[in-house]
Amino acid sequence: MGIVMLCNFLYIETMDTDFLTREAYRVLIGRSGEVSEFLRAEIGASASRYQDEDTYLVAMRKFVLNIANNPGGYLDSWNLIDEIDPDEFGTQAHKLANDILAVSKTPLDKRGPADE
Repeated sequence: MGIVMLCNFLYIETMDTDFLTREAYRVLIGRSGEVSEFLRAEIGASASRYQDEDTYLVAMRKFVLNIANNPGGYLDSWNLIDEIDPDEFGTQAHKLANDILAVSKTPLDKRGPADE
């Protein structure tokens, strides 16, 4: 990650899940997959929108909290409302949001190495 000069154009690299520290990857990719494969895919695909791990964590916590507060709407958008209990899904999403917060409060150098 960083800034690279290419042909007099400024190119700013964006996040990729390959750049995540061990703890961020464990929560954002691993734990989110325990909640839903659909959620894991969305969180993973969102990485490129962010410049660094900290902003990615903050944004994904907000995203997951929105889902946790309206689990039925999220499940319905994926046509999963008849397959997954919205209350249980909402509970799991709240737990995931708390896990994301815990990682974001951990200093970057204490989150483990990035597994590039």
